[in-house]
Amino acid sequence: MFQYAAGKSLAHHLKSELLLDITWFKHSDKAQTPRSFELMVYPIKDQIAKEDVIDQLIRPSSHGIFNRIKHKINRNRPIHNQWSFIEPHFHFYSDFFKAQVPVQLDGYWQSEKYFQSISEEIRILFSLEIPENDPNNKWVDLIHSQVQPVSIHVRRGDMVKNSEVAKVHGSCNLDYYQRAMSFIESTVELPTYFVFSDDIAWCKEHLISKFPIEFVSGNEGDRSYWDIQLMRHCKHNIIANSSFSWWGAWLNNAPNKIVVAPLQWFNNLLADTKDLIPKSWNRI
Repeated sequence: MFQYAAGKSLAHHLKSELLLDITWFKHSDKAQTPRSFELMVYPIKDQIAKEDVIDQLIRPSSHGIFNRIKHKINRNRPIHNQWSFIEPHFHFYSDFFKAQVPVQLDGYWQSEKYFQSISEEIRILFSLEIPENDPNNKWVDLIHSQVQPVSIHVRRGDMVKNSEVAKVHGSCNLDYYQRAMSFIESTVELPTYFVFSDDIAWCKEHLISKFPIEFVSGNEGDRSYWDIQLMRHCKHNIIANSSFSWWGAWLNNAPNKIVVAPLQWFNNLLADTKDLIPKSWNRI
């Protein structure tokens, strides 16, 4: 979602077509969790780049623009020749908008600063209406019936079980969630928590509050993107060190929302995350 938003923003800036390279999903990497390409659940009109087009683009005779290539190039220095534009570091890179077509984008681009100019377009694109007969409507109704609904996202799964992923990310510990809930309770009257997680059993055992807690289920596997939509319906958000709940909180358009995010985003990676979390959010 970050990569698409950044690519869409740059394409808009350059008045250019955007093509999406999804070849990464065909290649396994033990340091990254295998995933399926699911972005097309959103009403995206941009086309998937054909592999022959991608191959042509990589060569000097190529033309076009696409959003993602495999991460095989040294990131220690920015490279922006006629075809490649490689993210030099994790925080916002102001020369991003100096790219010229044709260009290939290589990076995570995890900052709203890359797409602030089209933020409303991105919000609309990534905000889905839940179908009338979908089971998630019961959760929407319950969320809206509460005075102060607060989402809590706990990501464990690969961050706990995959040793390579754990080295880089690591899962937010219980202390973080306890402090985040205390922060909310010191600021918000009568919160009701809605917990989203790939390990609900752990959450039921460890997340305790004097205020009501609802543990959301039913959106596993290829339905997981609906959890982002339910999180955006809450008035406030406690996110994990995960772009999944980052987007749930960012899409939340409640006035005066309170978002709590972890101060430490990575477990063992020297990356400057100052531009990852919007300034109005609270890092603890």
